Amino acid sequence: MTPTFSPVTPQNSAPYFELHKQGQYSPWSRKIFEDCLTKPYFAFSLNQDNQALGYYIGMTVLDEVTLMDIVVSDNYQGKGLGKLLLQHLLDQCHQNNIQQVWLEVRESNAAAISLYDKAGFIVVEQRENYYPSAKGKEDALIMCCYLG
Repeated sequence: MTPTFSPVTPQNSAPYFELHKQGQYSPWSRKIFEDCLTKPYFAFSLNQDNQALGYYIGMTVLDEVTLMDIVVSDNYQGKGLGKLLLQHLLDQCHQNNIQQVWLEVRESNAAAISLYDKAGFIVVEQRENYYPSAKGKEDALIMCCYLG
């Protein structure tokens, strides 16, 4: 069976919040996660056989989207699902005349940086000591993809 996309809402968010906690060193609270499922945010999940494979959350402001979170289940990483999720986000952006997509990524997350680079994102800034980590703080890379 082919994986399918569906909207994530506060009502169906439980499995995606579990993925969020799995994918973050310092996860959001359940309240913050659910707040990010209401306007101006939008979220989609990728599922197969009633199994949550991954999801993303975007936030729209005027003609820009910020990718707030994107997670693939640990059990399904390395199978191209991150690329599917990111492409779905970009497709949503094209359909809604979005001109730019922004994101922040941990400097140490080489797999994500490679994914974003291949999708056309460029590094526009580096924020020092931005993310909490096991070793204290870690830099964030600010990346942008210009769609217009």
